[in-house]
This record gives sequence, structure tokens and C-alpha cells, in this order.
Amino acid sequence: MKRRELLKAVLGSTLIGMTNPSGAQTRGPKRIGYLSGASQGMRETTIDILEERLRDLGWRAGETIEFEPRWADGDFSRLPTLATELVMLKPDVIVATGSSETTSLHSATKEIPVVFIQLPDPLSLGVVASIARPGGNITGFAQGPQILWGKRLGLLTELLGHVPRHLAWLGNPGNAGTEANWADAKDATAQAGANLVRIDVSRANELESAFRAAKGSDGLLVQWDFLFAVMRKQIAQLAAQTRLPAIYENRTQVLAGGLISYGGDLRENYRQGAVYVDRILKGARPADLPVIQASRFELVLNKGAAKAVGLTIPDSLIARADEVIE
Repeated sequence: MKRRELLKAVLGSTLIGMTNPSGAQTRGPKRIGYLSGASQGMRETTIDILEERLRDLGWRAGETIEFEPRWADGDFSRLPTLATELVMLKPDVIVATGSSETTSLHSATKEIPVVFIQLPDPLSLGVVASIARPGGNITGFAQGPQILWGKRLGLLTELLGHVPRHLAWLGNPGNAGTEANWADAKDATAQAGANLVRIDVSRANELESAFRAAKGSDGLLVQWDFLFAVMRKQIAQLAAQTRLPAIYENRTQVLAGGLISYGGDLRENYRQGAVYVDRILKGARPADLPVIQASRFELVLNKGAAKAVGLTIPDSLIARADEVIE
């Protein structure tokens, strides 16, 4: 009897060792948190790209990985709570989209790996020690080495056929990247000899009054912001109604009816972000993964939006465009 009990004990411990080597197999799928200031209506150009690339790398949602997405629906005040909620789930890695999402997670955890996707300037936000060696639990992908309002002003000048003298800038004060964006826009317009008026919008119901304030300007510079992305169709409609030429940082707003955009191809950031998630899940440390700066920029034009504000897009711009929407 004692011998039989001993065999059972040995067999039981062997089976435990087979199913739980060092405890590695008991947890099941790896858990990936995802924090975005946008809404689920933007899945196609964000988290869906991330999931697709992870599938290419051998991960399967519901089998080897599971996602825990949290969406703020354009309300940045919700991000700290959503970040804390994700951290409490103790995921293996968290993907953060922009500045406010990343700073919220930076405050919530110094241990869980975080991969940001589209920060304008991670150094100025204080979330990494350096571009080459981030040094902490956070790394990721920047929108570019510069915010590029000088380049966009050049494109707007070419589109208008003259140097704009009176411009307005539309930004969201709740966005952690707003001040850096505003500073770049202000410097660029000053160098061009133009006047720039700042218009802040933090809620959707403020958009109509913002466009009334901007009406009569030579052009409108629109910050890349998830509230504005959620409201992208309304913004395009208001720009058309006020006959205000607006230039954006991201193609998403032009696809929704906006006039012109120039900026990093953020779809590529999500693809590369999946590669960093893959490496972290396999044991890499964010501290050792350098921040990657966008190297591919795209110009997107919308002929219908140009017609709505009384403009004809020059052939020279069309020839250089990555995408032209008829």
C-alpha cells in the first residue's frame, strides 16, 4: 500500500512538472493591454493592424494571446482611470497609442512593459531616458524626429498659391503632446512671417464655436488628437461650411473628408509596434529596445474637399501625393 501511494505521488509530481515547468504554462495566453484615447470606430487603422501583424509573427488571439483594450472615446480625462484599470490586470505588456495614454501609464506603473505607438517627442514627455536606450519600462515609436509644421506650411502655401498671413491652430489642451505641437506650429508660422491664433477645444460641443473663431483665416492647422479623430467627419464638414482650408497631421482625417495631410505613416508604426510586443513577450526588456522614429511620411489630398472650399489642387502637389481622394 505504501509502495502504491509512493508511485502515485511520484507520478503526480511528474505530471505537474510536465504541465507546469517553472510555473510557465499555468497562466495560459499572454495578456496584452491596449490603451487608446480614440473609439472602437478606429480599430481598422489601429489595433486591427497590430493584431494582424502579431498573427504574422505566430500569435493567435484567444489562443496564445488575449487583448484587453480600453478606449477613452476622445475623453482624455478618462485615461488615468483606464490606465490604472489595465495595470491592475497585470498584463505581460501594454500598448499605448499617444502622449496622454503613455504618460498615464508612466504614472501608473514602472514595471509592466509599455510600447507606445505615436509620440511626437518621448524625450520631452520624460517617459524615456534617451532615444537609443530608453532605460525604463517604456519604449516605442515616434511620429517623427520633428513635428513638421514648417513642412505643412510649405504645402499649404503651394495649395493656396500664396503665402498665408493669418492662420489658426486647433488643439486639445487635454492632450499631453499639445504644448510641443503648439510650440512647433508657432515657430514655423513666425519663420514664415504669418500670424497664428491658438484655438483650444477639449470637448466635441466646442467645435462649432472654434470654427466660427477661425473663420476668415487663410488656413487652419489641426493637431493630431484622438478627440479630433473621433470627430473627424464633423471637423471636415465644418471646414467646408466655413470655407476654411485645413491641413492635418494624419491621413485619417483626410479620408473622412478633410483637405490635406502630411505626416508619418502611423499604420507602419502599428506594424513595427507588434514586432516590439513580440520581442518583449519573448523576453526582451523595453530598456534595451531603442525608440524608433518614423522615416516614411505621406502626403494625402482630397479633391472633393478642395472644391468645397473653392480651391483647385495644383498638378505639382498631385504628382507628389501618396494618395489622392477623388
